[in-house]
This record gives sequence, structure tokens and C-alpha cells, in this order.
Amino acid sequence: MRRAAFLSAAILAFLQGPGEAKETILLERDTVREAAIAPGETYTASLRLRAGESAEIVVLQQGIDLVVDLLGPGGRLLDSVDSPNGRQGDEPVSISAAATGVYTLRIRPISPAEPSGRFTLRVAALRDRAATARLAQERRLARREATDWLRPRSVGFPQSGIPAPDQPLAPFDTLASEARVVGLGEASHGSRELNDLRLALVRRLVERHGYRLVALESSASRWRALARYVAGEDAEPPPEGADTGWIGRRAQARLRDWVRAWNLAHPADRVRIVGVDPQDHRPARERFNLFLARAYGAEFAAAWAPAAAELAAADEQTAVFGNSDVSAPVGRQVLEAYARIRNDAPLLAERFGEAEVSEALATARELMQFADFNGGVVTPPRSRDWYMAVNVVEAMRESATPPKTIYWAHNAHVSAAPTRWGPTGAVLREALGCGYRAVATTFGRGAFVAQVPNDPEDRLLVSRLGAANEESIEAVVAATGPGARFAAWGCGEQAQAPPAWLTEARPMRWVGGLYAPDTLPRGTYQPYRLTAAFDAVAYLPTVTAEDAPANRPRIPPRPRP
Repeated sequence: MRRAAFLSAAILAFLQGPGEAKETILLERDTVREAAIAPGETYTASLRLRAGESAEIVVLQQGIDLVVDLLGPGGRLLDSVDSPNGRQGDEPVSISAAATGVYTLRIRPISPAEPSGRFTLRVAALRDRAATARLAQERRLARREATDWLRPRSVGFPQSGIPAPDQPLAPFDTLASEARVVGLGEASHGSRELNDLRLALVRRLVERHGYRLVALESSASRWRALARYVAGEDAEPPPEGADTGWIGRRAQARLRDWVRAWNLAHPADRVRIVGVDPQDHRPARERFNLFLARAYGAEFAAAWAPAAAELAAADEQTAVFGNSDVSAPVGRQVLEAYARIRNDAPLLAERFGEAEVSEALATARELMQFADFNGGVVTPPRSRDWYMAVNVVEAMRESATPPKTIYWAHNAHVSAAPTRWGPTGAVLREALGCGYRAVATTFGRGAFVAQVPNDPEDRLLVSRLGAANEESIEAVVAATGPGARFAAWGCGEQAQAPPAWLTEARPMRWVGGLYAPDTLPRGTYQPYRLTAAFDAVAYLPTVTAEDAPANRPRIPPRPRP
């Protein structure tokens, strides 16, 4: 993982400073302006509005990734816009004037490492008070239409996030009966009720719908070590299975214990838990290093040692969202080691046994995946989400009859809407069609735990968010009825022509493992086309924070070359 990718635009603006200022562009109706921009340069554009007026400004970035800051009449930062479109595409800025005065745009490269490029600045709309009021009314009607469409497809459930096993939950049960794989997402990695809801839904999927595999966005090697304990075959869990990081720690421990209890009570009808994330592989990697030395001798081990050291340094950083880059030469070494073991497996199995060779192959495969999405082994490299999808399907195929499967991850990974990097849910949708169903879980207000970005101590803090934006997906779902709500609408043609509001990009809660306490409101949302990205959404009005581990080890930052 790369720490910079998770920084809020506000933090980046503070760290970078304003840069070399160019001339200020005066904006008027129908203004179009094209300019070249290089790292270290900043353009400003200003527009005078009266209270109640509004404007839509579009900055088209061409070959350079830009951030557009919006400052109010007093110079206060109101918003920072950086759409997830890289170096090509629009950065749209909406201005609703709460006060009369000059509103300023600050256009700057997202990073000093950006190449030089160009941008086109365009005033797409400039509205007086009456036109702004009409637009607000049109938006209210569109949101009401979306709510009206969702209402008959929704039901209530407890605010605790724990529906009783016998509670009617027809939209979810219909989805579960139709799917082969159900993705269970979360809008925040650190909110208790979102995890409790997923735990309750896992139990329902196992008990009512015959799901027998749970695939977690968590360490593949650590959960592989736990397999015998979860199956009820070992009395105690191995030490290496105890540390799964801070994300989901409480919920994953409860999930492990519940599945183990199920397996002890149903030895002929077991449920498996697997991790599908190739990160966090220290114990398995250390055993793999020893295996290579035994299998291929001291000379091979000596040649492998620098690669092993680089993989260890990169993997250590994933716990704190640091620099996990892997160099191309090391990536090639990992691929060669994987290919060698795979080729030599019959002979190696005679020497060391099937179990040890199988473990070495599994670890080599994970190291190859890790090296690829952190630096590139193949061309073009695959993403972490691609490999998590591969690992979900691989775990299903380990059984003669692939089991019905649960995929537990962040909403960003569960989403079925394709992007250039995945996500996992989109890769599964392409492979399985409507056999894959994505369930988002989200919230209106409340608290969560996250790591402070670029903090020397990598602290975990509890942060809180106020009520969801009226233009958000959360506000529309909340309006379907009182309290917590669950809505589902089918897949593909089964979705029955949702209104335009639900098929267009709308803000939805999104908090990752990193969160800066001074993040602007926009930074807690990502745009989603709800009915394209998900097949269902569970909404909780309020959430509380998970406990933050008190004994988190300090991991020094790893410099980049």
C-alpha cells in the first residue's frame, strides 16, 4: 500500500504549500481558458457571487493530476476536489454561495512528482438566485423519486446492526438464495456496528442459505495457519494466527470463534475461513526462506537473501500503509522461485512431503502476487484487487463442488462497478455474472478508528462525522423509513429500471485505513452509481468506533529510492 494515495487533499495542500503563483483568471459566464501547468506552479481563478447564487466550474486535466481547492470570500478552504481519474479527465467544482463575495479556485498538481501538462478551465453554469432555487427543487424531487423506488425494496432492522436469526429480512434472503458469492462491504474499517451487522449476516448465510466459505480481506498466510483450529482439529490456535492487525481484529476473532463452534457441532458440514490478501506474510515467508535453502542449497539461498530482505521490508510497511514498493528485479526473482517450485513439485514432494511443498507453493504464489501489485512482475501488472478475486475463486475451487461463498472486505473492494484497478467485486462479477452479489454497509453519522496519515507514531485515533450530506446515498436510503434500513434491488435486468438518480454518481460514505482528522467533508465520500456498484445497501443511522489496540508496534518509515 502506498501511504500518499490515502492523503486528503487538504493535508496535501498544507504539505506542499501554494507553489509558484501564476496570474489570476477572472471567471465570467461562458469563460473558457486553457493553460500549461508544471509541478510547483499554481493557478488561481476568481468568481464573484451573491448569496444564493451558484456556479459549476470544470477543470479538464490533460496529462497531469490536479487538485482544485475552493476558497470562500474570507479565504477559508471550503472544498478540495480530486476525482479518481488520474491525469486525464474532469475535476468538477460546484459552488453554492452562502455569502456574497469572491470565491477562488486554486489549481495545482497533486504532487511535485507529476509531469508537466495542461488544463482547460470552463464555466459550465452560472446561476442567479432564482435558477439556483429551481435547481435545488429539481434535486429534491430527484432524490424523492429515488427514495420512492427504494422504499418497497427495503426493510428495517435493529440499530445495533444485529438482526435476530428469526427476524424477517426478505430482500437479503432473496439475494442470498440467488447468489453463489455474496460480498459484504463496510464504509469504514473501524466502526463497530458495521462489523456486527456483517457477523450477523454471515451467520444467516451459513445457517439459512448453506454458505460454507468465508473469504476475508485479511492475511492469506495467517488464516491458512488457523485452518486446523477453525476446523476444530486443533485445540489451540497457532501464535502466528493471533495477530491480524488492527483492522477488523475484534470482528475477525468473533467470526473465527463462531465458525469453530459451528464446525465442532457439524463435523461433517464444515465452514472454512480463508484470507485472500497476499499482504502480511511474515511467518510463512520465513518458513519459505528456510525451505528454499533446504531444497536448493546454500548458493541459491545466498542469491535469494537480498530478495527476502526487500520483501520483508516492504511487507512490514503494509501494517502502517507505508512504502511497500518491490523492485522489478526482486519481482522477477520471486516469479522464478515460484516457477521453479511448481516445476519441481513432484521431486520435492518425495523429499519433503506433499504438505510442506503445498505450503511452499502457496507462499510463493502469494509473494509473487505481492511483488506484482507493489512493483510489477508481469506487464501490465495486476492489482491487489485482481489477486484477491483470484484467491476467492481459487479457494472455491479447492472443493469438488465449489461452496457458496462470502467475501468480506471494504465497500471499495466489494463494489461490482469496474475501474482500471478492479475492484475485486467487479472482477468476480465479470467471472460469475449475477452469481456475484455486492452488499454495501454504510452509516449516517458516528465514529470510527483510523490511522493518522504521515504521523511519526502511526497513531490510531477515533474520529467522528456529523450527519450525512442531503445529496448523499445515505440520506436517500435513510428516507425510506425510520431507523436502520436494508434495501436490495436485484442484479442486471432484475433491477427494474431504477430512476436516474440511483444510476448516476452520487456521494457515499468512504473511510479507509488512513484518515486525517481535519479532512474536509468531501473527503469522507466517494462517488458511486449505487445500482451499478451494489445489489443491496444496509444503512445504520449511527455507528460507534471499534476499540483501538493499545500495544501497536512502532514501524519506522521506509525511505523510497
